[in-house]
Amino acid sequence: MSAGMVVGVVGCGQIGAMYADHLDALGPYRVVCVDVDRARAEKLAQGVSSRTVAESVEELVSGGCDAALVTAATTSHSELVGALIDAGVPTLCEKPLTIDLARTEALGTRAEQLGVPLWVGFQRHFDPGLADLRARTAAGELGRVQLLRLVSHDVSMPPLARLRESGSIFTDLMLHDFDMVRWLTGRRIVQVVADGSALSGAGLADIGDFDTVTATVRLDDGTLAALSAGRWQPVGYDVRAEVLGEKGNLQAGLTRAEAPGAGSVDTSRFRGYWDRFATAYREQVRAFLAMAAGGPATSAAGGWRDSYEALRCALAAERSARTGSVPIAL
Repeated sequence: MSAGMVVGVVGCGQIGAMYADHLDALGPYRVVCVDVDRARAEKLAQGVSSRTVAESVEELVSGGCDAALVTAATTSHSELVGALIDAGVPTLCEKPLTIDLARTEALGTRAEQLGVPLWVGFQRHFDPGLADLRARTAAGELGRVQLLRLVSHDVSMPPLARLRESGSIFTDLMLHDFDMVRWLTGRRIVQVVADGSALSGAGLADIGDFDTVTATVRLDDGTLAALSAGRWQPVGYDVRAEVLGEKGNLQAGLTRAEAPGAGSVDTSRFRGYWDRFATAYREQVRAFLAMAAGGPATSAAGGWRDSYEALRCALAAERSARTGSVPIAL
């Protein structure tokens, strides 16, 4: 499958570097690095014989490209993904596809009309623990689902420059949790109530964002979900999900020590998304490239409709938080 396959990595920052490392582990692939900052692309390609550099997406496509991973800034997704799908290149774009509902739908329908595979990077679908939680819930092991609890807390706040480009904490970090609620239950979210504070993140209030947020959502069958997210969790990256049902509870999340050492950071905790979801990212890339090479698509894949629905909920949560925790019907 991989021999001779050319894969573009469009966006050569931290996430792009992570994907390039996964490609090296899964390969051999010929990886072409593309970035608006050529020096950054050259740095990612430096010292690795299977990696080369292209000046632009146009150069990447003209040189022959079998699949592309878009990891550039969210504000550039629409242009980059549009160019790739117009060229017929199967594309996996980091979430969100865009932070505008109309543009998300336009890109998705365009890909469908052209018959070009377009995946969105909801890597949590490929996490073994979360996938098992979903399967056991769907099998009726818990009976009637009564409540979901989801937690997503970063170790430290990303740079303000990145946050200005990725939308609010709701459309960036908590977007995964809105997607998880839908994915774990197979239900539609019909109402969101949210609140937020800027407690530790210097400069967040100036851009109208938060570092600590909560949201309560109602599903179309009456089930509730309680979500929390934060930018500052120095004891370790913390992503968990729990499903409570009439027959019992199931949870997935931390697989290392739950409690930090007294007065110090517990180094056994996860350091970040690349650490916590290493297996998920790699399995997502494996499945995407297998599909791009002509294999069947997996039901675990996140698509543009998943990004659209999660964004719809995230934008509603943002409106709720900024208007005093007002319930927003969807």
